[in-house]
Amino acid sequence: MLNKCARFERKPKAETGADSAILPSHLRPFHSREEYRLVRQTHQQLLHSSYYWGPLSMVEAHKTLAHSSPGTFLIRDSGQPDVFFTLSYQSAVGPVSVRVMLDKLLFSLYGCQKTFPSLFALLAFYNKLSRPHRRQRPELLKQMCRRALVRTYGADKVRTLPGLSMEVKDYVLAYPHAI
Repeated sequence: MLNKCARFERKPKAETGADSAILPSHLRPFHSREEYRLVRQTHQQLLHSSYYWGPLSMVEAHKTLAHSSPGTFLIRDSGQPDVFFTLSYQSAVGPVSVRVMLDKLLFSLYGCQKTFPSLFALLAFYNKLSRPHRRQRPELLKQMCRRALVRTYGADKVRTLPGLSMEVKDYVLAYPHAI
């Protein structure tokens, strides 16, 4: 399913004059303040994910994933001037990279019609993406605990959990996803 989505063309996006000094990425194609906020929030959460690799080239991403099992994925900065992020994953036949598109505040994979309110909802939908390839290995225990809390109680309930300090609650909510 992922491979089928990457075949179609994408309409170019208009560029606005966003303040490049505070952008979370190397790109500036914002259509609105809401789009800027969404990309910035996504980027901030990706920084806590440990499967976001930043400015990694396609060649480097494919080399990193080459000996991984199918379903292993990472998110990296896109090399395309009108795209923020790229999903690179190990398919049954080898590494593949697909642009993550953002249009009208919805995320999708290049050429796919299915859209999502967040990049993390997109990742959760594609069940072939089963294992994040994390930069830090072994993964930190506190990151594993954060995901376990979100998976067990849900991000919306973390603030009300007794026995957790505000510092721990803030840490958990910095990346409120179970991926």
